[in-house]
Amino acid sequence: MNTLRYQEITPGFGAIVDGFVPGHLSTQERDELNHLLDAFVVLVFTGTNLSEKDQLEFAAVFGEPSKRSRPASDRAEHSEFSDYMGLVTNVRQDGVPIGSLPDGEMWLHHDGCFIDNPYRATILYALNVTSSGGETRFVDMRAVYRELSVQHKYKLNGLVVNHTFDYRHIAKRLVDTSISSLAKSAAHPAVIRHPRTEEPALYVNPLCSVSFETPIPEPQLDIDLLDFLFQRIERSPSTFSHQWNENDLVIWDNWASCHARNDFPAAEVRKLRRSIVAGQPLDAFQF
Repeated sequence: MNTLRYQEITPGFGAIVDGFVPGHLSTQERDELNHLLDAFVVLVFTGTNLSEKDQLEFAAVFGEPSKRSRPASDRAEHSEFSDYMGLVTNVRQDGVPIGSLPDGEMWLHHDGCFIDNPYRATILYALNVTSSGGETRFVDMRAVYRELSVQHKYKLNGLVVNHTFDYRHIAKRLVDTSISSLAKSAAHPAVIRHPRTEEPALYVNPLCSVSFETPIPEPQLDIDLLDFLFQRIERSPSTFSHQWNENDLVIWDNWASCHARNDFPAAEVRKLRRSIVAGQPLDAFQF
């Protein structure tokens, strides 16, 4: 039986969990892990040794393992697990990436904000890491919302945001003229009520949020409000970066956080295994 212990990374956001051993978890331990994810949003497990099967079983602790939103025709991976699991890696064979999101910086975003049922959580397991860079930065979107003025909270009531993502563009926001047939798009409330905790969280991000579904009466105010929110997210003090080590396992709540990737040395191998936990429609929070 596992004996779980945790240490906060920052007050109320992020926790390092010790005592986790892959394999059978009791109902009490499964409940405890879900409680920790709800409370701290990002959980880090170090020194784990997970097979692909183990990783899918770990995902099932938090809900239904989700099939990937990326079409099979646009995937590099072809293992028996590739419907549910992909590689985030810069490794290439004959000049062709063997995984997804291979190189460079990736802007702050919510995984799955561009589909109708955004993922509850994302799981990454580190197989190979670089000597520097490649950190994953997390921002607590509950805190970003809490830190807004009363006036801005009222302004966000009832607003819905359009999100678009194209896997070929990870360090710039798409505009109407650059959206291709490979892009996925969905609309969600600007402020959501977390389905499990009922806490409000800002659901806007610099990479994928392109416009308000019903524009604010003056178009420039529409642009200005999004830019203001992007700046608040980028500058939020409620953030930390995880420096990866091999065999690190990290899970994060996509409804309550957004995340980004720092650039890393292109000549070094970076390989992480990614799986996701299925989500649901998100309801608006009214201030």
